[in-house]
Amino acid sequence: MSRSGLSPDHPILRRLPPLGASLLCAWHRTCRFLVLGREHLRGVLDGPRPGLLTTWHFAFPSVIYYFRHLNAVLMVSRSRDGEWAARLVQALGFQTVRGSSHRGGAQALRAMLRLARKGHPAGLIADGSQGPPLIAQRGIVWLAAATGLPLVPLSLAADRAWRVPSWDRTLIPKPFSRIVIAAGEPIHVPGQALEEDLEFSRILLQKRLNALTELACKTLRQAETVRAASRGGGWVETFRRQRLG
Repeated sequence: MSRSGLSPDHPILRRLPPLGASLLCAWHRTCRFLVLGREHLRGVLDGPRPGLLTTWHFAFPSVIYYFRHLNAVLMVSRSRDGEWAARLVQALGFQTVRGSSHRGGAQALRAMLRLARKGHPAGLIADGSQGPPLIAQRGIVWLAAATGLPLVPLSLAADRAWRVPSWDRTLIPKPFSRIVIAAGEPIHVPGQALEEDLEFSRILLQKRLNALTELACKTLRQAETVRAASRGGGWVETFRRQRLG
């Protein structure tokens, strides 16, 4: 019996997203994480106002693991595969809005806008659900302008990983690998931004994401620094609980 012949609501398949979330967490708990630019993340995750986080699609598995349980909102496409992804991230403690640049994107952005204004951190994939890879799209730049919230780019690298033969070459870290997450300075998009302002911010976001990927790769080569990184955890366990403890 193939998955394609079953509805996601089939009694057997309803169990797969929670199981997948558990496996994702168990897998990543063997890895060591080093976070660069924590001050930029603290401002939007633990500060008085939320922010908008964005990364490349290839980093999606490790990013949703590390930033789980924040009650953040993510945009997920309306495709059948998107239904599986939505249920997976919901099992990790995210809220979802459904849409993409190809289908329902404007409606999803408005829904995300409402949630962001209520104080939920929000996340978008910079190069969208179908690419082209490493090319920032306009949606998140528009959302930053509409909300007045800071746009915080982040990327990552792993010292040992597989790359899925997909359009984005999704990165799957190998067990017990070391992962560097690098966050950059917030990008503030003017509320009354003109077309050229939005394009300038889009290009700036793209450049910063690529630079953060390079920074993460470079840091991995500093063996002593990465060796001191903590294993498993996540933002809530590693930083928020320390701050509140």
